[in-house]
Amino acid sequence: MIGKQGRAEEAAPPLKYLRYAVGVLLVLFVAVGMGAVAAVVVGWQSGQVATDSARPDKFDSSEPETTGSSGASEKTTGDPEIPTDTVSFKHRATEENCRGDYTYISDPSTNGDPNAIVLVSDEKAAGTSSYEHNIGVWYEAGARKWAIFNQDLAAVPSGATFEVEVPPAAATFVHRAGVLNTANNYTYLDNKLTNGEPDAVLSVTQNWNPGGGTGVYNDHPVDTVYDAKLKKWAVLNRDGKPMPKGASFNIAVSADAS
Repeated sequence: MIGKQGRAEEAAPPLKYLRYAVGVLLVLFVAVGMGAVAAVVVGWQSGQVATDSARPDKFDSSEPETTGSSGASEKTTGDPEIPTDTVSFKHRATEENCRGDYTYISDPSTNGDPNAIVLVSDEKAAGTSSYEHNIGVWYEAGARKWAIFNQDLAAVPSGATFEVEVPPAAATFVHRAGVLNTANNYTYLDNKLTNGEPDAVLSVTQNWNPGGGTGVYNDHPVDTVYDAKLKKWAVLNRDGKPMPKGASFNIAVSADAS
């Protein structure tokens, strides 16, 4: 009994120490395991942050937005101070669009716009090489359209074709002959686009009623000339006939033709 009990007592301390060592190792393993797991978790989260921050489409504030200044710059295409391309097309007089001495123009660039600057020149008429009438344009408020008309009120022949241009607003203006700017067969222009610009190229079309309403006829061929002394351009009747007060003209300017 004593021997057996003595062996048990002798064996107890090593077992106790073994259990203690096992416990310490277990705690150590658990601590190491938790640290590894934490490191893996932290590393994974860091990887996620790095991945997300590398997507400028989602988080990078340095990417320009589509609204704001870029949107504003797009809107400036309608600004009259920024020229756009000239609209040009051919108009052919037909039985459907003619009304006696005028023929209606139908185009989105002019329809419904009494302030449009319309320039026209004849191309041919009824098979002839040149048109035998002085022409102009006028706005018919009822039809909400511009029309090409003969100054002598003769009927526009079916088949007559005309070159029509609608220049950018920034390169155009309307001139009206008045008491102060007209002498004999001349009427002087006074506009920043033409004053002091001898190399400018002017295109002119008579406008019977700028903005609509009633107007003035000028059944004479017109041209332009630069007066070096006054440093101004003028519209003149080439046949020398007096320029009627109230005659109006659509003017388009191309700078520095030389």
